[in-house]
Amino acid sequence: MCYSSLGSSGESVIGKLFGCEVENSSLCRCGKETVRSSLTLLFTMHYPEQNSQEKTIKEYDFAEILKKSICLDTWPEGEELSSAEEAEGASLYDLVVTVPHILDVRTGGNLVAHIKVGETYHQRKEGVTHQQWYLFNDFLIEPIDKTEAAQFDVSWKVPAILYYAKRNYHNKYDLRIKNPIDASVLLTEASLARKQRKSHATFIPLMVSEMPQAGDLVGLDAEFVTLNQEEAELRSDGTKSTIKPSQMSVARITCVRGQGPNEGVPFIDDYISTQEQVVDYLTQYSGIKPGDLDAKISSKHLTTLKSTYLKLRFLIDTGVRFVGHGLQKDFRVINLLVFSAVFKVLKDQVIDTVYLFHLPRKRMISLRFLAWYFLDLNIQGETHDSIEDARTALQLYRKYLELSRGGGTDEVRKVLKGLYEKGRQLDWKVPESDTGDGQGSPKSTT
Repeated sequence: MCYSSLGSSGESVIGKLFGCEVENSSLCRCGKETVRSSLTLLFTMHYPEQNSQEKTIKEYDFAEILKKSICLDTWPEGEELSSAEEAEGASLYDLVVTVPHILDVRTGGNLVAHIKVGETYHQRKEGVTHQQWYLFNDFLIEPIDKTEAAQFDVSWKVPAILYYAKRNYHNKYDLRIKNPIDASVLLTEASLARKQRKSHATFIPLMVSEMPQAGDLVGLDAEFVTLNQEEAELRSDGTKSTIKPSQMSVARITCVRGQGPNEGVPFIDDYISTQEQVVDYLTQYSGIKPGDLDAKISSKHLTTLKSTYLKLRFLIDTGVRFVGHGLQKDFRVINLLVFSAVFKVLKDQVIDTVYLFHLPRKRMISLRFLAWYFLDLNIQGETHDSIEDARTALQLYRKYLELSRGGGTDEVRKVLKGLYEKGRQLDWKVPESDTGDGQGSPKSTT
């Protein structure tokens, strides 16, 4: 907890939320005192001086040092402010995030985050009203005690960022996130690639009359490259221990129209420009080739990650429904999280064909096998193509709706049993010379 006093009402919103008024007093030898007030967001850390003659070094709590550095000697002793203090503009701040650097001599360490999650989230998710600290370590998220979030040991856990939020600030300010993104982000944009020409365009941008509405279908697929290889060591018992996992980066994002006269036609096919060194383009699985992400030699529609994020954010906020195969993994690497508090994709906005055509406790089935079995299509022959994959996922969803309308849940389950039986017979491999016949010319029914 920290105490501060706000300045005048003419300050910015950020200043009102996080600023502290500082008074600097200068006393002249003649006895004249000059006091100057200013609003600051930056504080100098003040550490206690140590007496070199003392044999033992006195230890100080880091939180106490931080508190005194920000608030000097004028913080309240209690947990709440008095009416007089509130009238004077005093505020209470609570620690809500700490980001320490976890040291590791082998890997250089990594950053983790401790975040205090409020009552709104728990009320929505668990139906209870409480606050809880959570540890975020890569993809590991687990609840922790509040003391763990604020305790540091510089021998292995060094504090890097401490974030305070004003108590009850949501009662005074309208902090609802309004969509600042205009539909123009989906219109025509120039490519970063010098050699890209209109003849090479693989998509047709949306016209104003085609702008998506809530509930519209959008086929989505993403391709990735590897920025660094996994680092692992072999233990004496023969098991492998991962020291540093491989890092994936999104390289291509494709969105296709899910309805209308141009159904199946892509309106986004962005290759993401990167300055980082790519160690593996995963061409067999991604279709991305060396040079595709280089603005100097690429013939693709090259853009920035921010530009593509803006397009996805607009689609999410509009309320479209994304259709794809294995979207959960794609969203994780793209940093779009289902139920994420910041970049939120609601569950009813995601239609994942990997789960539509799946029986409980059975293996997940590839898009290629499903396309062959249900649509009589032979896709992903040499490499993956995100336009083909997104379009195929939309067709599979249409097929699923057709099966559901024809006989309901029982009919779908019967068809899925036949699908799994055929898959086991073929060892889940698409015949090279045959183009389907899994259900007897299923293509004619789509």
